[in-house]
Amino acid sequence: MSQEYQKYTDITQDMNLQWEAKFGKKRISDLSIETSDGETVNFVIRKPDRQVLEAMGKHAAVKNVSATNKVLISNCVLGGDMEALEKDGEVYIEVLAQLNMLKQQAKATVKKR
Repeated sequence: MSQEYQKYTDITQDMNLQWEAKFGKKRISDLSIETSDGETVNFVIRKPDRQVLEAMGKHAAVKNVSATNKVLISNCVLGGDMEALEKDGEVYIEVLAQLNMLKQQAKATVKKR
């Protein structure tokens, strides 16, 4: 990943406040993952916005799963244990799963008129 990330243990309150101001407090979450070997890794993530979804869509349209996932992670993981994300497949899959859940939380109701 070319973007510079802050390790989870080095994330400050000021950084959290900046993210909340930029993306909205309700859109920021802490993610904790316990791996199969008992290690716990942590991340600060944000809910994908329309721009991220559109950028993902461009890659999804040509079935480039790797690029689609890279857009999601590079835009929505704000900081954390990035070495684990890069090297541990189960962490990578779980981060992607949680980010995908965030983008699918809205509920809609359609009623006939």
